[in-house]
Amino acid sequence: MADVVVAGAGFVGLSFALAAKDRGLDVEVFERRGRPTAPESLAANVIAVNRKSKEFLDHCGVFGRLRTPFCTPYQTMSVFDGNGAGSISFSSQEAGLPELGHIVDQNALRAALADAADDLGLPVHWGTAVDVTGYGAELVVAADGSHSETREKLGLKKFDYQYEHQATVCVAQFEKSHEATAWQWFHESGPVALLPLGEPDKVAVIWSSTLDLTSEPDEEFQSRLAVSTERQLGDVLSIGPRFSFPLMQQHVFRYVSDGVALLGDAAHTIHPLAGQGANLGFADARALAGVLGDARLEGRRLGDIQLLKRYEQSRRRENHLAGLAMESFYRLFGSKQPAIGLVRSLGLRFVHENTALKRLAISVAAGGV
Repeated sequence: MADVVVAGAGFVGLSFALAAKDRGLDVEVFERRGRPTAPESLAANVIAVNRKSKEFLDHCGVFGRLRTPFCTPYQTMSVFDGNGAGSISFSSQEAGLPELGHIVDQNALRAALADAADDLGLPVHWGTAVDVTGYGAELVVAADGSHSETREKLGLKKFDYQYEHQATVCVAQFEKSHEATAWQWFHESGPVALLPLGEPDKVAVIWSSTLDLTSEPDEEFQSRLAVSTERQLGDVLSIGPRFSFPLMQQHVFRYVSDGVALLGDAAHTIHPLAGQGANLGFADARALAGVLGDARLEGRRLGDIQLLKRYEQSRRRENHLAGLAMESFYRLFGSKQPAIGLVRSLGLRFVHENTALKRLAISVAAGGV
């Protein structure tokens, strides 16, 4: 029987398991879904991986397995107030970095994680659920997503609320190159982001809106998308299949109890407008693996609640601050009040022209803070 059992083999659960295994812990992973396979074509199911998360995945022996076109570096971020004249743009070159981060296909990452688990001899039971209440491990780690069955079975309470928005996602081909830039426009109806993919004229569209954008005819959607992105990349030439999902914010009151720890979306879910959800999950995985590795050296029981509170305390503040920041951006950029719109535009210009604040923004974007 393993010392640590992980429910969920998504990118957060598997990266934690690899990091814990590397620290000498006996880990076993269970996943309801089948084993992931590497993608054959570009998809919009992507995450933004900042430099700090890349270092963690490098240490897990994963990042080097990712290949173009499913792992795309970006050197620039450009943000526009679609309701005003404010904008800000910053680049890795300004900070002396090779890139700000990478846009990574989720299926490619999960397949790379699965291969790394095989190489490390980490047992992963694909297509298999686990009864966490009767398994008997020293520690149960729930990494099975925002609707975590493990969390519910263990009785860990949460608070959550639904935004009035849903995110519409698709691949789009534009007239011009994305120029290795992550683009974002804020509109009253919600933000729209274009994330660079492995072909220069293709991007992943993540459009948060109060509107139903999945049922529009393709031509109408393409026209609306071109207008909403101010034709910075020209006209939209084609789009792939669209799908959508509701947006919510969710935080669990306690990340841990005796013998239990929650990771990633099982513990916290935030608005995706800054693309930080996955990076917060990787930070959880890194922190918990570190605490457990130290505990093994100290000879302590892995499920000791006092030990697990070290992990909770190290992560709760950052995760809550990220949630608060995303909520603030959502309210600020969604406001229709002229005075707030003026402050918003002036604020973007001020940060863009202030070297110290701009460096801070670059550091945050790259995962340095």
